[in-house]
Amino acid sequence: MKRIAARLVILLTCVLAFANTNLTNLGNPDAYQRFSIPFYTQAVDLTYDPGMLIEDPKALTNASIRATYNQLERRPTQVLLNHLLAAKAHYRLNDFLFYKLAKSTVEAVYRGESVNAQRITLYKLLVDSGFDARLTFRGEEVFINVYTTQELFEVPIIETDGRPYANLSCLGGSCEGRQRLYIFNDHPNPRGKSFGFQLQSWPTLAEQPVAKDLEFTFHGVRQQLQVTFDQTMVDIMSDYPFIHEYCYLETPLSPILTESLLPQLSGYMQGMDTQQQLELLASFTRSAFAYKEDNEYFGRSKPMVPEELFGYSYSDCEDRSALFFALVRDLLDLPMAVIAYEDHLTVAVGSDMEGDSFHYKGQRYVFCDPTGPRNSSRIGQVPPGYEDKSFTVIGTYN
Repeated sequence: MKRIAARLVILLTCVLAFANTNLTNLGNPDAYQRFSIPFYTQAVDLTYDPGMLIEDPKALTNASIRATYNQLERRPTQVLLNHLLAAKAHYRLNDFLFYKLAKSTVEAVYRGESVNAQRITLYKLLVDSGFDARLTFRGEEVFINVYTTQELFEVPIIETDGRPYANLSCLGGSCEGRQRLYIFNDHPNPRGKSFGFQLQSWPTLAEQPVAKDLEFTFHGVRQQLQVTFDQTMVDIMSDYPFIHEYCYLETPLSPILTESLLPQLSGYMQGMDTQQQLELLASFTRSAFAYKEDNEYFGRSKPMVPEELFGYSYSDCEDRSALFFALVRDLLDLPMAVIAYEDHLTVAVGSDMEGDSFHYKGQRYVFCDPTGPRNSSRIGQVPPGYEDKSFTVIGTYN
């Protein structure tokens, strides 16, 4: 009986401790602060307990960061996290956009001060959201790194414990150089989920419809369109990390652009056979947009999702390929292969029509270059100047 009684006392003590931890994480409802934060064009309502705020570690060492994180563990961070996760679900944010919302929110509640405290707080929010994240530090600065299985470019990556981690604090070239980073020893969620960057669907944020007049040449005849795209989607991509080229092609058109553009192109294609329909779509991507290389226009490499072609004055072969890929997928639903030359991206369509072609995994693909020649409607030929060059298939649609 004494043993049973002792076990009951221990069990009750554990239950009370767990309950107290939950109450601590939720803080004092009377102290909650409610506010609205602008996220692109969307006002997002959030709540937090000011008792969650911490101070910067005095000096960055494993011991000082651990002490700060342990302090944060006893603070009411769950209040804010619950609201952030609710916003993530409501607005259908992917992981990266969730991170951006959380980052803006943490900056707001700290009023722009205590940068390292902000990052340690944001790191904890990511860990508590189920992600495998690591902290690194150097000099007087802490960095947030997330485990990801997706391919990234121009983003610092560290390899540790057999996993790659992307440095979210060093996006956009903000951490130049190859100075040594120290990895914070503690690893609170080593089996956490991978962090995703790809946009497989657009978030449901407030829209910014923008009308644009376009002209293109189809077999020597000028055609006109007036389309409406969503500037919010263009804004989202303005500082987006550089992900694998194929991910840009898989990104869908916004609902606004879908409703505006596709019916007009579909109307033009009425009564045409498949080859003529492909010629029309290639004519559109070749001649409706002015061409300029990324480095000349942006001063850097900037692949675009289809929506962005309508928001900028210039685009290049990668961007035309993304739009053509989306149009063939949504209007014709034909197999496609995305082809990468050393300095050119293009698309081939699965078809039995005549023209330059190749076979890949049992499917015959005919070249349909979305970039040029500019005023030509001819398809079924290798891009001029690339007849003898090798290429790689980087993705397919079936």
